[in-house]
Amino acid sequence: MPCGQPSVLQFFSLCAAAAWLFVFGGCKRHEMAPPPPTRAEIWAAIQPQAARYRIDPAFIYALIAAESNFDPRARNGKACGLLQLKPSAWADVSGAPFEPAVWDWRANLEAGIDYLAFCRSTLHRQPDVEFSYPLLLAAFHYGLDYVGERRFDVGRLECPDNAIYRELWRGRLTPIAPPG
Repeated sequence: MPCGQPSVLQFFSLCAAAAWLFVFGGCKRHEMAPPPPTRAEIWAAIQPQAARYRIDPAFIYALIAAESNFDPRARNGKACGLLQLKPSAWADVSGAPFEPAVWDWRANLEAGIDYLAFCRSTLHRQPDVEFSYPLLLAAFHYGLDYVGERRFDVGRLECPDNAIYRELWRGRLTPIAPPG
């Protein structure tokens, strides 16, 4: 055997060691991610903030269904988590860094509801604008600037192509039944 080349036995021993390190995480032990929350847990977590901001909890629950289908690991472009928050929306309402906090479903829910309240507050300050849940939905989905460029008129906006969104857009706040 030429000098410096491993034998077949040494080669397979190295492969086995590498596989063991890969499977068991090497020097650093990784904890398993917690199981995703149940819909009942999400519904229960919505209640205190919905009451605090006087936002219909069924609206928030339906928005989560439309945005992420209750998947706290959902990602669509820059939008992440249960409420599909983007870094700019997160920064408007949270002092915590976007990553990794956005992946904590409770932090995502809290920041998302805070952002809904931020949007609602901004809408209420607009002269000659009558608040509605469809308008709040549009501000959350498209952003306040985009909706403002269209004079806060839902009729000037296209409804997203999602069955739950269409129902919310029509003002029906419970297109999906909450648990219990």
